[in-house]
Amino acid sequence: MACYVDTVRSYPNAGLRFTEYCHLLADTRDELHAMADRVGLPRRHFQDHLWRWHYDLPEHLRTLAVAAGAHEVTMHEVGALLKRRKSQIGIA
Repeated sequence: MACYVDTVRSYPNAGLRFTEYCHLLADTRDELHAMADRVGLPRRHFQDHLWRWHYDLPEHLRTLAVAAGAHEVTMHEVGALLKRRKSQIGIA
């Protein structure tokens, strides 16, 4: 079981407080929420979805997540993680 962060991307026109974000993901929702708590990310930022649940993590919190044990992954690895989740809930 683990938590993951992908590559930081720029969202300059999103109208958000920060413009640089990555995704915070995990093998389980409990692990994901625990990591979000460790880095100070409010639960209201959780993006709940059937298999794509995650947090959008501001760039400055990514370093904290990695220091707390999150694994740095590529977008290809994120795709594989989401594909596994989807198959686990029986969606083709």
